[in-house]
Amino acid sequence: MTRILHTLFVAPIGRLPYALLYPLADVLSQFLWWSGYRRKVVQSNMKRAFPEWTEQELRRTSRQFYTHLAEVLVESLRHFHAGPDELLKRFHHVNPEVLAPYADKPPGVLLSCGHFGNWERFAVTAGGALPLPVMGVYKPLSNAFYDDLILRTRGKLGTELVPMKRVSAWMVEQKGRAKAAALAVDQRPLDPKKAWWMEWMGQETAMHFGLEAFARKFDMPVVFFGVRKAPGKPRGYWEVHYELITDTPTEWPKGAMLKATYDRLEAQLRENPANWLWSHTRWKHSRPEGVPLNEVEVPVTEAVQAT
Repeated sequence: MTRILHTLFVAPIGRLPYALLYPLADVLSQFLWWSGYRRKVVQSNMKRAFPEWTEQELRRTSRQFYTHLAEVLVESLRHFHAGPDELLKRFHHVNPEVLAPYADKPPGVLLSCGHFGNWERFAVTAGGALPLPVMGVYKPLSNAFYDDLILRTRGKLGTELVPMKRVSAWMVEQKGRAKAAALAVDQRPLDPKKAWWMEWMGQETAMHFGLEAFARKFDMPVVFFGVRKAPGKPRGYWEVHYELITDTPTEWPKGAMLKATYDRLEAQLRENPANWLWSHTRWKHSRPEGVPLNEVEVPVTEAVQAT
């Protein structure tokens, strides 16, 4: 049944030309807004992060977020049918040369990011744009048809997908291989007692410590990548910039690489607040009694990125 519904309704949307895809995204955006889809979560998150906003600013940015979310959704449907040339033309990897020094140096490099811009299109295109193999983390879907379809789609340009529960084992198995392992840091940890707590966007925030743990255990450089809408281009064009955070991870204070990543993500949010995934309950947890709020200084280094 899922295959039939996909063939009749979902697949035709992915075959639409972009001239029709974005008007459809506008309709979907209106539907998401008027249906109230996670609107309380979106606006609660925004109020916490931007307490200085007026109700008008809050409403305007919320509406912009739903437009952004709808665009990401329809572009993701396009992934099922788009070829490499189309994808790489519309998602430009500006400076992949930042990663070139690690192409032949196992175990490779860690790519850190947040759910900002079109993170799905990054996963699809990275394998065809970077100078070393790319690994992305994914959460398997309960629907076997779509799980297989999305795995094949994200991997069509060479990105290797590893289930969340297997990441630690995979990193050990692949330590002798140079690769770029991409980790989104901004998901909420399940257990607040085991989380790393720091202030972010003015909030006490529980963070996954996996980025730091892998960087230290395998002595892997950390590179931040930031996705944004391509300046001067129409809808549907994105670009990604890479910036070296550190190539000496074991020399940095505990938590500093995580803070450096979150600092860059915060800068993105403050510049273009509608383009982050506000619909997940990022600040659901409160810091448990006895768990410290960490204050970390990021070492001053000369960033390596595009000019």
